[in-house]
Amino acid sequence: MTVVMSASLLADPLEALRELARGEAELDRLRHEQVRVARDAGASWEEISAALGMSKQSAWEYFTRRVRSELAENAAKNIDLDEEDATELAVEEVRTVRRRRRASAG
Repeated sequence: MTVVMSASLLADPLEALRELARGEAELDRLRHEQVRVARDAGASWEEISAALGMSKQSAWEYFTRRVRSELAENAAKNIDLDEEDATELAVEEVRTVRRRRRASAG
């Protein structure tokens, strides 16, 4: 699949760079979405990393960075939760994800 051909870039190099940056952001969004779909369908990080041409660890770190960041922000907002409540909430979130994966795989 060809995303952009050099001949189709704007004549102004700065405008061309802006357009390329927008395209890159869109590709990144699509890539994240397809990784989520693949994971929901039961694909392993090894399979995903092979499809992307990167190491398993690199794939996992890159694609979980956003989730880890969101979790850290959420934890910072919920400082009133004690450790037991926070653990219970995390366990329920994991169960929800697992149920969703099983439902989409079956």
